[in-house]
Amino acid sequence: MGITMGLIEELNGFVTSITYDDSLSSLLKGVMNAQLTEEPAPRNYYYITHVTNPAQTYFSRIHPEVKRPQEIARKLAYGKQLHNFAGIWFKNLPDFCAEEGLLDGAWVNIPGVRGKIDHRLGDSLLEFKTKDSIPSTPEEIISIYPQDLEQIVFYSVIHPSSPKNNYLVYMKNSKPFEIKAFKIDIKDKGKIKTILLSRISLLDEAFEKQDPSKLGRCRYFDTGCQYHLRGLCSCSKLAPLNTVPLQKSVEISYDENFTKQLIKAREESGIPDVFCLSTRDMLVPRKHYMEAIAGVESSYDNDEVYEYKACLWSSVGILKKRQGIDLDKTERQSVAESLRDPRARIGFRWLKMKSSIHRDGEIVPYIENISMRDEMKYTKPSQYHLAELGIICALHGKNKGLIIRVFPKLNKLVLVYQITYRNQEEMFHKIKSTIDLTEKSEENEDLLTLPPCPPYMNDNGKCPLMAQCNNTKGARGCR
Repeated sequence: MGITMGLIEELNGFVTSITYDDSLSSLLKGVMNAQLTEEPAPRNYYYITHVTNPAQTYFSRIHPEVKRPQEIARKLAYGKQLHNFAGIWFKNLPDFCAEEGLLDGAWVNIPGVRGKIDHRLGDSLLEFKTKDSIPSTPEEIISIYPQDLEQIVFYSVIHPSSPKNNYLVYMKNSKPFEIKAFKIDIKDKGKIKTILLSRISLLDEAFEKQDPSKLGRCRYFDTGCQYHLRGLCSCSKLAPLNTVPLQKSVEISYDENFTKQLIKAREESGIPDVFCLSTRDMLVPRKHYMEAIAGVESSYDNDEVYEYKACLWSSVGILKKRQGIDLDKTERQSVAESLRDPRARIGFRWLKMKSSIHRDGEIVPYIENISMRDEMKYTKPSQYHLAELGIICALHGKNKGLIIRVFPKLNKLVLVYQITYRNQEEMFHKIKSTIDLTEKSEENEDLLTLPPCPPYMNDNGKCPLMAQCNNTKGARGCR
């Protein structure tokens, strides 16, 4: 693939038709309207990870100028790679349902808190963690990683189905990548909800009074918190957060059988190492390089977009069950096994599209998009999203997929498009070439061998790679 043209433009050349599906659009619009009418999403909120370490949340907001030390940023970037790697082989588990689901406490009368679950297996949530040293016993989870336990139980409380049996999975972040799975059984949902609401209230009060004294000591106080290292926090004077109420609300047990299932799933995935790419990484590989090699995160936070993403994710799930268009276990497994390159990390978004031609439903992938446009022009899918869906189709040997778009500023307009592509083999060849090139550039730490990002993705000129991409002799950047 030449550097003169990016994968976005190349894959758009394979689109043969874009058809508006009014049936699916109307059905989904009805489900979304019902949800949005029931409960408005909160405006002021915290993420679940914020309330599991409230002291750091407070000081990060008070001192936004303080950045993570580079070695910590790199470790987090590597942890993210391992997390993505695990997401691929989790799909080999028999009860795998979904990954990266958005949750908003507003839908269960706990406004002001949000989160993103790692994976869902059957009726259980799964939270995956990588560590320098993984816990051996339930007691070590409580004493060393209480924030991890809080995260999974808080997710359960704000999940509409309130799953009682969930999993914390730990993997050591160095070879041979030892794995341990712990089952988390919730005994007292009410007490956990009380703890969560108390954390929200304490954070609100701390910001209002500019007083963090009730937030407890930062949970990274002894392991490299940037605010402690620079003498900007008061954590040395604070006691650790009390975990006794939490311990009384759950039962933690090492699950040997599930641990063996995970190891087997990893072995059967055929993934040679921890290198893997999302669709976004393939479309803008320099962004992937920035995050994986430089340890610099991109920020795409937007309150309103997040609200509608959470609502859309939930609405599609409801629609699939209501219309009988969700995949069963056998079909899910078949989709997982159809992935043609194990280095690709593709979020699991599939349904059975019914038609008079395919009475039982045609299994197709879909992607979701929230557009904040405020006029009716350009409501068709963008080149970026056409390319993103094209990647998923080609990697799974499909020639058709769906793009679901929601326009909050256009009276919550919902549009579903059927997209068809030609020549899957040539598409796959271009995608594989991009993956090969990205892997090689990462190994050699050579950014400039990668195609530049589109100009609209340079964060209004604030991308950390602007100077390197645009001012180096011979480099073609995003400008």
